Amino acid sequence: MLPAYKPNDYVVCLKTKNINVDDVIVIETNELGKVVKRVRSISGNLLKISGDNKSYHSPVYEMTHDLDTVVGRVIFKLF
Repeated sequence: MLPAYKPNDYVVCLKTKNINVDDVIVIETNELGKVVKRVRSISGNLLKISGDNKSYHSPVYEMTHDLDTVVGRVIFKLF
């Protein structure tokens, strides 16, 4: 999620299932654990995510994620 979020940044999340396209969320993945990503699309209870760094590609971008894997919506970053 560079440049906005860097590795080891601390973020504060609001635990909610009220997620919209373009929200930054923390999601629990089997492959990478908890990651910070942006919501690309929502279809019912499923969503697709992406990162802000266009030069980086992750396999989690190709997967569909269940809304139940969302830990929360990022509301701000601590420095």
